[in-house]
Amino acid sequence: MSWFRVVFVVGLLVPLGACGFRPLYGGAENIAINQQLAHIQITTIEDRIGQQVHNLLLDRLNPDGRPRKPLYTLNVRTVVNTEEIGLKFTEEATRARLTLRANYFLTEDGSGSIIAEGTVRSVNSYNISESEFARVTSEADAKNRAAREVSDEIKTRLSLYFSQQGT
Repeated sequence: MSWFRVVFVVGLLVPLGACGFRPLYGGAENIAINQQLAHIQITTIEDRIGQQVHNLLLDRLNPDGRPRKPLYTLNVRTVVNTEEIGLKFTEEATRARLTLRANYFLTEDGSGSIIAEGTVRSVNSYNISESEFARVTSEADAKNRAAREVSDEIKTRLSLYFSQQGT
């Protein structure tokens, strides 16, 4: 029975190698991508949620600290929208949807040209409780989740960009 499993797994892996699949996070290419990400300087982002996104990006892109000689500059603009979605019979809202949209632009410091850009969005919902403390806490948690998701997605997209450039 175990030989059958080995043959089956090998049979599944052979087509992956033939299609040109290569993992983003693995091998020597991962080191080169991380070195390029470490050369990105992140500009200040407005508002509190922008500060959270900025700090999360610093952790993800520059784990060893800010670059001394940055090669790239990342500009991010965030917009937060909150919409009440759940209503009681008394027309009081019971749920809210928080949408964080971030536009990012990666510029090359030498030429000043934009080399990568995009828009990332995160949608989270939270309960609107009668307790003010519970409402504020759940809204803050939704903002934290949104900031984390947006920063992760920006890092992934920048990693894909550098991967496609063959660095």
